[in-house]
Amino acid sequence: MGEAELRGRRILISAGPTWVAIDAVRHLSNFATGRLGLELAREAARRGASATLLLGPSRLCVPDADRAAIDIREYTYFEELHALVRQEVGSRRYDAFLHSAAVADYAPEPQEGKIRSGQETLLLRLHPLPKIVDEVKALDPDILLVKFKLEVEVSREELIRIAQESRARSQADLIVANDRSTFTAAAHPALILGPEGLLAEVSTKEELARALLDQVARRLGSPR
Repeated sequence: MGEAELRGRRILISAGPTWVAIDAVRHLSNFATGRLGLELAREAARRGASATLLLGPSRLCVPDADRAAIDIREYTYFEELHALVRQEVGSRRYDAFLHSAAVADYAPEPQEGKIRSGQETLLLRLHPLPKIVDEVKALDPDILLVKFKLEVEVSREELIRIAQESRARSQADLIVANDRSTFTAAAHPALILGPEGLLAEVSTKEELARALLDQVARRLGSPR
């Protein structure tokens, strides 16, 4: 496909982890780096799209060239990402939302001040958080939604089944499925699935960005 097939399109991407507070100085997080989301935003911009990246807290160093080409909105906590998605998707300005952020599923009731150290045990009671991705189609029924599903040590058949059920539950148009146990420093195997089944299989983040944006471009149609 041509390098300008997304010209005139507005693509929203979320990336990185979300923090949830334990107390005034501690938080829970996950291993997400945000690098895949940055690759997706780079590829969208290269193809002529106006790319907005909601980037969570990580050690990712974003080059100045990327900051010039991509509208980057930074967040730290779950509540901040939740508000950003509601604001941006709710504006109905975007053609597609690629929700690659690793969003917290549970959070404790944060304690005021700092929990004192030296205790023999510390019990945290977690409660489930809202599923941000499940709110997207209600905010904008016409947006093309790409969901991401990460599992650990499952078979290929089970991964596909879980991902397709997840895609349907969120009314997503596409879903990217992968197994964290297959990741290495260089490899990021992934499957791209739609209602019609398996659309592409890739081995790296860069390949995933290209293949996924191919699918997004096909579904959005000709450039404006």
